[in-house]
Amino acid sequence: MKHLILDLKKLKKFSDDKPHKEPLWKGDTSGINLIGLKPGQEIKPHVHKGDHIWIILEGCGEFLTGGGGSQAVYKGNIAIVPAGEEHGIKNHTNENLVFASITA
Repeated sequence: MKHLILDLKKLKKFSDDKPHKEPLWKGDTSGINLIGLKPGQEIKPHVHKGDHIWIILEGCGEFLTGGGGSQAVYKGNIAIVPAGEEHGIKNHTNENLVFASITA
């Protein structure tokens, strides 16, 4: 496969009990997932060996950092997380939150 074009509006999904991760593509050293969080759902702070880029596509939330820090994120924001840095996200609103998670 040389290229892939995806319609993210058709691929977004949600789960009632936890954030939903929809794998979109996996390469040798990188990948992309579409993440959907319903109101009140959270991805607890965690770390990865590789870099992460989160692109907020719908809604807004609270980007969680190490040591209990946080910052508001909105549709159109990009969060860049270097390897080994603690990060998470919480949907503290009444609307769904959707973001693309790119790993490298």
